[in-house]
Amino acid sequence: MSLRFVSIILFLFISKAYAQRTVEPFPTHNQSPLIHFFGLPNHYGGEILSKNDFVFCNYLGIANNATSSQLLTEAIYLDGEMYRNDIIFRYGLLENLQIEMCIPLVRHSTGVMDPIISGWHETFGLPGKSREIMSNFNLTYLYRENEETQILMNESKLKFGDLSLKLDMPLIKNKKHMISVGTFLKFATGNKRQLIGSGTNDLGAHVSGRILPVVKENAFTYFYSAGYMHIGSGAILSNVLTKNIVFGSLGSAVSLGKAWVPKLQFDFHSGFYKKSATRQLGRESIQLVLGTDYFISDNLNLSFSFSEDLIVNTAPDFVLHFGVSYKL
Repeated sequence: MSLRFVSIILFLFISKAYAQRTVEPFPTHNQSPLIHFFGLPNHYGGEILSKNDFVFCNYLGIANNATSSQLLTEAIYLDGEMYRNDIIFRYGLLENLQIEMCIPLVRHSTGVMDPIISGWHETFGLPGKSREIMSNFNLTYLYRENEETQILMNESKLKFGDLSLKLDMPLIKNKKHMISVGTFLKFATGNKRQLIGSGTNDLGAHVSGRILPVVKENAFTYFYSAGYMHIGSGAILSNVLTKNIVFGSLGSAVSLGKAWVPKLQFDFHSGFYKKSATRQLGRESIQLVLGTDYFISDNLNLSFSFSEDLIVNTAPDFVLHFGVSYKL
């Protein structure tokens, strides 16, 4: 029985339960080295901070990439590891208006997790044929079109990525359901040649929500989001890039006692490079995120999770996430 099948059974079980604790979704999105830098926003399950409330968050994602494809006119080779650390500030600017700023730090490096992940795939029978032909501890991101090299990146440098801002306001807030709407803008502040930034200014809007059934012991909550993003000009692969993207997420969480909150989440988006025939660029993507929150106190929360691509080769096949969130 594969890990994915077990996860889907878990999600079906979750859908029959109820919610106890107000929790936030994992702030995750596709960590592919050619997708992570676009402006896909975080969402918080419809919750908006009260006026003058302040939250500081720091989320580290370690994404291991090992995928390749050779077609008649295209070739792609992604072998390496990406460390992306998002520093997030949220502030209740007004009673019904929240502002958020995200500052990413990004480094591409050699795949130090390669042997562990290869063993993981072998143990659970997960797909990953590219790992069989790729050497461990390598960093090479390559894309060729019509025998011309469009991307060749093998440098390991730590740099600031693309700064983003977001505004959210509530639509519905009661004991059973919360819904908010937001707008966001990402600025081209990172280096696109080193795959730190996208080279584009992106903007969009989204809606997010949370369902809170009757409070009871060891019960479940649900959260969801959906949105639209327009990508600006200046991308490194602008000839195959899709300007209009739809995205969203769906998940659930259970409160186990006062501290532990396991969560299961699905993130999805339409294809970013639909003019490309490769799965790595042209296909839509769904990522499974599975992990837990640990509440040290009501205001201090740690999170641990991992994600995997459910549509193979459209996202990294293994990502570790570590987070801390503190509310002043």
